[in-house]
Amino acid sequence: MNTNSSTDQLFIDHLTSIVEANLSDENFGVSNLATEMNISRSNLYFKVKAATGKSVSSFIRDIRLHNAKELLQKSNKTISEVAYEVGFGSPTYFSHCFHELFGSTPGEVRKIKPAAGIENNIAETTEPQPKKTQRIYRTIFFSALVFILLFLGGWFGVSRMNGPEQNELSIVVLPFKNLSDDDANQYFADGITEDILNNLYWITSLRVVSRTSSELVQNSELTVREIAKQLGVRYILEGSVRKYADNVRINVQLIDAKDDDHLWSDYYDRQIDNVIDVQGKIALQVANKLKMVLSESEVINIEKIETRNAKAYDYYLQARFLLHQANSIQRTGFTAEGVKNSIPYYEKAIAEDSTFAEAYAGLANASMQLSAWGIIRSSDGFMRSYEFSKKAIELDPECAEAYAILGAFLVWAKRDISKGGETLLKSIELNPNFATARQWYAQYLMITGPVSESRHQVNRAVELEPYFWVVKNLDAWIAYFEKDYNRSLAVTEEAHSFNPAFASNLWLFFLNYVKLNRDEEARDMLKNIVTRFSNNTVDTLEIDAAFMAKGMPGLFNWMIDLNKNHPIRVEGLNGDYFYLAWWYAILGDADQTVYWLEQNLTYKRPNYHFFNLIINHPDFEFLHNDPRFAEVVKKLGLEEYWPKEPV
Repeated sequence: MNTNSSTDQLFIDHLTSIVEANLSDENFGVSNLATEMNISRSNLYFKVKAATGKSVSSFIRDIRLHNAKELLQKSNKTISEVAYEVGFGSPTYFSHCFHELFGSTPGEVRKIKPAAGIENNIAETTEPQPKKTQRIYRTIFFSALVFILLFLGGWFGVSRMNGPEQNELSIVVLPFKNLSDDDANQYFADGITEDILNNLYWITSLRVVSRTSSELVQNSELTVREIAKQLGVRYILEGSVRKYADNVRINVQLIDAKDDDHLWSDYYDRQIDNVIDVQGKIALQVANKLKMVLSESEVINIEKIETRNAKAYDYYLQARFLLHQANSIQRTGFTAEGVKNSIPYYEKAIAEDSTFAEAYAGLANASMQLSAWGIIRSSDGFMRSYEFSKKAIELDPECAEAYAILGAFLVWAKRDISKGGETLLKSIELNPNFATARQWYAQYLMITGPVSESRHQVNRAVELEPYFWVVKNLDAWIAYFEKDYNRSLAVTEEAHSFNPAFASNLWLFFLNYVKLNRDEEARDMLKNIVTRFSNNTVDTLEIDAAFMAKGMPGLFNWMIDLNKNHPIRVEGLNGDYFYLAWWYAILGDADQTVYWLEQNLTYKRPNYHFFNLIINHPDFEFLHNDPRFAEVVKKLGLEEYWPKEPV
């Protein structure tokens, strides 16, 4: 355990007592523990991670397993009885986890009597017992870390399990505090923070952690040093904004978290009409204090002012604030009203300054979100997004946000995949620290290949967005495409800890269990998906019966039958032709796979989300020498990315 204080130990002891009080309840998980502790899931995550180096779900599982070990050694209960008593619904999964933690099977451990005076409670593994701590954590993390470190190397690999390693030239800008008398001025404080962040992004040699991740730790009660450790940065910029009458005071301080040293602090008094250039000045001061040598283009970009119209700028800050507020911090929730409310403010900003490129880019973003979430008709929203992003680029040929939105429109709405990829790459070239552009470009590369370049892009996105569930989930999917199923499963668990309600994430669990021959866990996950997301009543006993009769093939045949004859409102089981093709592909049935891919081509609304990915999708690889598959690729419009010779 990485505990450094008695306070940490008391916190862990309290958590342990709560888990042990609910030990036999297999449904007791992260959300329940957060509720019992009266703190948010994110606060719980960071506090447990800081104290133990583990995710909360791993922490709970290990308490269950340590209690199981004690029961096995001190009672005559069967292994199955012990598994159920400590909250495992599957004895097979229990045995797998037990072996992973202790390096021995439950049966082998039963034969070993505990040494006198030694307790197995995980809460007592403290720093004065370094050898025992090292053994426990080496066992817990060794398997996952080997896969990650071998593949990624360097600091990034460590980031997967224990947070990013501290990079010497790295910084997080914490949300500035609103010290104004009026709480409504929060939009202004947030706007100043984000503009400083955006200016720092232009410094290519500086790793800048994204707004999403910085907001996640905003109310976490972590110390500056703990925040830096969790986000893998050395420097922290924090500050406050006080807006009063027509004046503004902006206070900033730059902290070296490694040495807990205040490198620089200053304040800026401005009239409200003369505040637009402050953010650039602060970014340049940060670079100066970090002794960074900037290129001419970096300085030009930092000093560039998008509008000199104070009213337009204020409307823009309000619009951007509303757009961000419409999404929860981890963007697991969405409020259509919030996005709709942002649009009039963007329009007011443009009315004040018709050359304000970023306001057009913001309108493009809002329109795309409304279409993507199905709030407005896709054709209307995407076309508005296209027009506004084109206008933004016309006004500012270096507007990275506009290029990213335009690229996404071209790839997924217009299906001009090649041009869309070029446009997304242009966005990255303009701003290498723009995480969203790298995320979308990685998704584009999953369509066209090579997957190795998709891996590079998602690595950079995760570096910039270390605690954003969408990027984590993409990271796990790319690992699945690389056939690195152990790594995919490990990252899927992390993504799940941030957003447990995402169906695609649970399907990743299921698919990885299938690939790793963890059949009973795959069965249990399918039952979880069906019961969790279906509004229909599906008898999960059918799943058990299918599995008992024919194992995994029985499970997939059950899924195929459900899709064909009794579809339910659950992705993967909703009758979509592509899912039929996919499940047949996993069974290795070439004829049926091709048939349903062809059917998907004729469907008036094909499932392009996964259909686009078939060239590089590992589950369709067995068809690469089949001319029928090549014909599907051609009709899908992906022929230019298909190898000219059979593979």
